[in-house]
Amino acid sequence: MQSKAAHAGENGSKHGDIVVLTHGIFSSKWLIAPLARRLRRAGYDTRLWGYFTLRGSNRDIGQRFANYLAKLSQENPGRTIHVVAHSMGSIVSRCALLAGVPPSVGRIVMLAPPNRGSHVARQLLPIYGWFCTTLCELSDDPLSFVNTLPREVDGHEVGVIAVTRDNVVRLESTYLDNHRDHVVVNSWHTGVLWLDETGEYIDSFLQTGQFARSAKLATC
Repeated sequence: MQSKAAHAGENGSKHGDIVVLTHGIFSSKWLIAPLARRLRRAGYDTRLWGYFTLRGSNRDIGQRFANYLAKLSQENPGRTIHVVAHSMGSIVSRCALLAGVPPSVGRIVMLAPPNRGSHVARQLLPIYGWFCTTLCELSDDPLSFVNTLPREVDGHEVGVIAVTRDNVVRLESTYLDNHRDHVVVNSWHTGVLWLDETGEYIDSFLQTGQFARSAKLATC
């Protein structure tokens, strides 16, 4: 598969690359701010993109994300834009790709993504489903919105970081059919955002398209 990461510069240099980070459901962009700081220290220009998570649809939010990426690309010609997304943000990112993003968008890292749905989302539907439409879409029911999306992401290298103690998204639900690499860290669903090792894995994937297995398996 031809990677859009070819835009990253000679030898995959990260200098000048932009990384846009986005969050999951029942969350905000400030929850991923510590991870953004780690990536800034690693040499990336980071941006936080937030959205209201409880109303609307993943597809509509994804369209807004695609519009944001297009505007960011126009404002930064010649620079590669990578995406790091946590939980539902991964589904929003997939919807953005389907809506269409500029060719400057490079590699994508998904953290604890419900790519095949979440059993917790399904269990919470009787309580919160009446007002939280996005939660309905994230159910692991075979007929839910997330399970109607293509299982492959075309034109972009995707890395998935799953966690060992995820009570929200089961390990088997994190997989895509054509992700470039997949790694599991010893953490919990939100704690993965605050591990040094998460930043190290993201850095290695954005540079090479692979997770460097020399990174430690840490506990958070």
